[in-house]
Amino acid sequence: MKPDMDLIGALTSFSVGTLDGHDAMMVIEMAATPEEYESGVRRQLPVAMTAEHARELGEALLLAARAALMGDAPSYALN
Repeated sequence: MKPDMDLIGALTSFSVGTLDGHDAMMVIEMAATPEEYESGVRRQLPVAMTAEHARELGEALLLAARAALMGDAPSYALN
């Protein structure tokens, strides 16, 4: 199933850290539409996760980055 590209926001920034030294956290900053991006509107989404989920997310992002660098074959894979 091909995703609706109009519903996918653009990552503009992120930051990461830990919560109480046990859980990982990140704040994702994004523009939800091209118009928001152009006008400078940003939304922030704080996300907390276990250390294991943070590791899995990092590994999944590395795989997606490698696939994106390989070329023009979208996978439409969802986890």
